[in-house]
Amino acid sequence: MDQRVGSLTVWAGRSTVAIGAAHLVYFSLKTRSHWGGWAGGALHGRAAIDDPANAASVGGFWSLPGSFAVPLILLGLLVSRMARTGQEPPGYLAWTPAARVLLCTAVLEPSGFPLGIVPVALLLLARRHRGSATRTAPGTAAASG
Repeated sequence: MDQRVGSLTVWAGRSTVAIGAAHLVYFSLKTRSHWGGWAGGALHGRAAIDDPANAASVGGFWSLPGSFAVPLILLGLLVSRMARTGQEPPGYLAWTPAARVLLCTAVLEPSGFPLGIVPVALLLLARRHRGSATRTAPGTAAASG
C-alpha cells in the first residue's frame, strides 16, 4: 500500500475512533442520572419501555449503551490496523457510512453526524489515490518485468 494511501486510511480510522469516543463521553455526561435505573431494571418489560415517564431514560439508553459508538470505535481500530498491515479496506467501508452520514445529517439537525464526513472523505481520498496509482502501476510493472 502506498504511504499516502496508508496515512489517509490510518487517519480515517483514528478519526472514526475519536468520533465514537466523543459520542461516549458526551452521552455519558448527559445520561448519568439514568444509570441507576438501567442497572436496577427500570427498562425491563414492554410496559416500562412504553411508559411515557421513561421516555428520557429510553432515549438515553439508545444514545449511550444502545448506540453505535462502541462498534464505531471498533470499526475505526480495524480500519487503522488494516492500513498499518498494508490491507486495503473495501469500498463499501467508505460509501455505506457516507450514505448514512448524509441521510442522518439531513434528518436530524443539529447533530454530530456531519463529523462523519471526515473519515468518509479520508477513505474516499485514499481510494481515489489508490485508484490513480493502480492505473499507472501496470505500465510500470510491464516495463520493469
